[in-house]
Amino acid sequence: MPVVQNEPTSLRSSRLRSSLAIRIAVTAVALAIWFWTQSLIGARGAPATAIADRIHSITAPANLYLHQHPGTANALLIVSSGIIDLLGIYLLGMWIFRGKVRPFLGLVIVLGLRQIMQACIALPAPPDAIWHNPGFPSLLVTYGVAYDYFFSGHTAIAVVGATELVRLGKRWLTAAAVGIVLFEAATVLILRAHYTMDVFTGLITGLYAAYLAEKFGSTAAQPYNR
Repeated sequence: MPVVQNEPTSLRSSRLRSSLAIRIAVTAVALAIWFWTQSLIGARGAPATAIADRIHSITAPANLYLHQHPGTANALLIVSSGIIDLLGIYLLGMWIFRGKVRPFLGLVIVLGLRQIMQACIALPAPPDAIWHNPGFPSLLVTYGVAYDYFFSGHTAIAVVGATELVRLGKRWLTAAAVGIVLFEAATVLILRAHYTMDVFTGLITGLYAAYLAEKFGSTAAQPYNR
């Protein structure tokens, strides 16, 4: 019967450190690409054609209230972006520190598809849109970039993050995940930071990205878990 020799502890530690360094480097490159492409989007001109949006009409009283109460609008911007940042940190943390490719892959698919759409489509700003720096920093949300509407990154990232929370199998986390998606979708519509079509597409894209990440994540994880 063959004798199975355990891998030396020093060699295993070296591989773990190397794997961690690779994940950190990949994450840094992905974030650099995100901010670089956002800067390109922010540098282009504004389209002039208006778009009719029925949900904007329905939520007009809430939008008017936020225009009349800028402090509340700023708080809503801070909270909604803060939730996206926390979800992003969670997804990246699972990838960097636990070697789970699926959360990172879902995030990369969402952001990659969004930037491809941004290269193809520039939508005019919705009338009475509320989108500015509320005076609090954000990791992933770029307040200085305008006309990057299709599709909603807030909604798509919320969906990818929510699917990971649901997979933890706890009822309260599942309820919180659903609440987060609904909150993010409603917030960007009331603020008129997005059109309804942006939110709908972000929802579908987030779900499909989560599906693809689940399907291919295990295979992609093999080089990083040795």
